[in-house]
Amino acid sequence: MEENKEIIQNTQEITKKQSVRKAENVEAEESTIRNGDEENVKKQKALKYLLFFLMFFIAGILAGAGSFLYGRDKAEIICNTVMVMLGTGMVIFALLFSEVNGLYYYANQGKYGKFVLFYLVAMALSLVFPLLPVSGWPYLVVFVILSLFSNSISGLVAGSVCLMLPVMLQNTGGSREFMLYFFSGLVGILVFSRLNEDFKVGLPVFISLVCLTVCLSANIVLFERERLSISQFTFVAINIMVNFILLLITLKIFNGSVIHRYRDRYMDLNDPEFPLLVQLKEYDKAEYYRGIHTAYLGDRIAKRIGVNDVVVKACGYYHRIGILKGENTWENVKSICEEYRIPEDTRKVLKEYLTRPDKVISKETTVLMFADCIVSTILDEFHKDPKAELNYKQIIDTVFNKKMEAGTLSESDISIAQMREMRKLFKAEQLYYDFLR
Repeated sequence: MEENKEIIQNTQEITKKQSVRKAENVEAEESTIRNGDEENVKKQKALKYLLFFLMFFIAGILAGAGSFLYGRDKAEIICNTVMVMLGTGMVIFALLFSEVNGLYYYANQGKYGKFVLFYLVAMALSLVFPLLPVSGWPYLVVFVILSLFSNSISGLVAGSVCLMLPVMLQNTGGSREFMLYFFSGLVGILVFSRLNEDFKVGLPVFISLVCLTVCLSANIVLFERERLSISQFTFVAINIMVNFILLLITLKIFNGSVIHRYRDRYMDLNDPEFPLLVQLKEYDKAEYYRGIHTAYLGDRIAKRIGVNDVVVKACGYYHRIGILKGENTWENVKSICEEYRIPEDTRKVLKEYLTRPDKVISKETTVLMFADCIVSTILDEFHKDPKAELNYKQIIDTVFNKKMEAGTLSESDISIAQMREMRKLFKAEQLYYDFLR
């Protein structure tokens, strides 16, 4: 008996030591991950500030060099350089302000490379514009491009700084020319500020060009000191045509690189016969069907409440894919996402759902969470008793109430109206839940 007690005690001690070691290993792994994330954040911040410094410095050089080439005296060179650098500083502030307050759209937050490139190119081209008639400056496109790759505030400030330079460099003109292109650029920013997946650009293009035509006619033709001639209207017509062509080119590039940059990839990923899903099906059929049902419900709900449905659908398919490498941890899911080139917006939702299941933030994560919880709850009940008659409405109410009582939605971006609609839509899918048996 004493020997048995001693064996039991030794076993318990060994088990305790193993538990302690396991906890220490987990803690070490979490610490390593946190340190790695912190290092990546520091690198991204350093790169961002380096990019802004180059933007600030190069803009000043362009302004100073341009003023010198146009034969301005020392005072004007200094004034123009200081004004452009001050304006560029305001652009940088607008970018950082928008980042802090979440004012970006089209997934531009943190992606400043293209914006800086377009800003400096626009600044360089602004040195050429004083050689052209004022009625031929294509600033409508400049304002629109800069806003599309940042947001309305940053685009307006950046476009104004780029417009300020040729106005300061030209021999004649001034406030009237500035306000002409500032106002038409502002209208362009406003009408192109909310392009969706349908990408209907016909009306915004028409409105912006009509506004530009009116502004050119009112500020250039009517105030021309010479007699009215065909050449005056010719420059206006050429400017309209150039802006129209450049707008079409810009919007085509923007559509392919931003709005629908992952369209083809999502068509592959959201196919149930995609190799990764086939691999999951062979590994664990139960998890595969859980993903299929979650993706189906998440997709239907997301479409109805105005949330990114392709992202929710992809997350429904792949939120359990980590089990292919052992446990369904974010680290395992992340490595698979990198291997199969799963888009960044899907990775963000998966990371949030797997690392912060008790405090979801994005709307996509919220929809995914409810779809997964409802599907898994019903599947578990049918696993216990395939013939059970379940009260689906009660199950859905229970899931929603528990999540709300636990404070899981306290930081979510989803609105109360969307929550109410989502609960109603889940209840409307009762016929589908019978297929989960």
